[in-house]
Amino acid sequence: MSGRSSFLRSLKKLPRNGRTAALHALLLADSGLSVQEALADALSGPSGTGQGGKAVAALPEQERHLCSELVYGCLRAEIRIAYLLGRVLPKPERLPLPIRHILELAVYALLFQERVPDHAAVHNAVEQAERLFGRSLARVANGALRSIQRLGAATDTPEFYVVDKKNAVADAWDGLCRYYSLPRWLGDLWHEAYGPEVALNLMRRSFARPWSGVRVNARHEAAEELRAGLLHSAENGCGEAVGRWGVAFAPGELPAHVLGQSLDRWRKSGALSLQSAGSQLAVQALELDRWKAPVWDACAGFGGKSAALLEQGIEVTLCTDRSWSRLRHLPDLCRELRLPRPAVCLADACAPPLTGWNGHILLDAPCSGLGVLARRPDIRKGSRRTPADLRQLAALQDRMLLTLSALLQQGRELAYITCTLNPTENESAVGRLLAARPELALVRQWQTPHEHSWLEGMYGAVLRRR
Repeated sequence: MSGRSSFLRSLKKLPRNGRTAALHALLLADSGLSVQEALADALSGPSGTGQGGKAVAALPEQERHLCSELVYGCLRAEIRIAYLLGRVLPKPERLPLPIRHILELAVYALLFQERVPDHAAVHNAVEQAERLFGRSLARVANGALRSIQRLGAATDTPEFYVVDKKNAVADAWDGLCRYYSLPRWLGDLWHEAYGPEVALNLMRRSFARPWSGVRVNARHEAAEELRAGLLHSAENGCGEAVGRWGVAFAPGELPAHVLGQSLDRWRKSGALSLQSAGSQLAVQALELDRWKAPVWDACAGFGGKSAALLEQGIEVTLCTDRSWSRLRHLPDLCRELRLPRPAVCLADACAPPLTGWNGHILLDAPCSGLGVLARRPDIRKGSRRTPADLRQLAALQDRMLLTLSALLQQGRELAYITCTLNPTENESAVGRLLAARPELALVRQWQTPHEHSWLEGMYGAVLRRR
């Protein structure tokens, strides 16, 4: 960690712009921060002082967008980029970490940023390498990037990635996993669970940039008009309606203004909030918006699903979570949306401070997140998700389900939701619960359609105590 801190301090040698901020964020992501946390830290400003003790201004909006694109893009394509660097460098893993990230950012620009000239991507990377580590490593960076340039359009075909680092021919599935930047074990999991055609579609979807979801607050006086304005902005392929109150926008198509006001101003007025399309559809498909008894959100997190239910007039009276860093934002969210504020309590769903609950229970469970890889590309990193992690999460989900279902009263329901595509955490988890609790009945079950071109993967089930 001390070496990484030294690297971060050395970034002061570089111009303060979007590319430097992206390098900063990638180093933070390596230290264990989520991509969202790393970006928030890298983009925070004013940040320190410059020459002469003058305050350093926050990055301009254009540079902030560039930083976000680079970080999300590099993490999403990390396995493909690492493969390419391994083809042109003997042992890239021995390079200093900042140099590796400088090269990754440049390769991403060469492969995916059509508006950035190749010579500019190479020049920026070589200049950064020289400022941080001198001419020797700058020449290494220049040579590697020129070699990747010479590979040409072949790098945009799955067939190119079939050859391994020792120039031996691997199987075609190996090449597809590298091309779509997924660890082989994950490709195999989807292949075995859903078949080769569905698995390939899920791989493509996970590699694409995610859509942005907006949820209109049904309680707001301008709700109907605002939704109509958003739908108008979504015309001509820019977006689609999501459920009763949501609109999803294609990458880069989220409108800055609707009905003459900025989207941010609408948000601050309590008229809307951002929520993924999959999360919005899960609430509707499972018919949670028809619940008539008090609701306990047992893994409330930042409170997005609780807020969605409150906007529909559902009586959410208790929100708990084991993470205060997430849960503490929920009261502010309710205040911004002009919603009734539930009681908030720091508690573990495996050991809640309750002996019973005369209402419904929502469990948006911790999961492997394999359905939201486009939005959470840091999960692809080998240090973040392994098959062993999936087994541990499944065991945790089983404990939560068993504990919470024991607190249900007759006729009440437990909703179980994940944002993963892994039968062990989804259908099989519900099957294990039903086997252990014969007093429960499965009344509804839903999963994101696998063939959908952009909707992120969600699963949900509702169980009722007989």
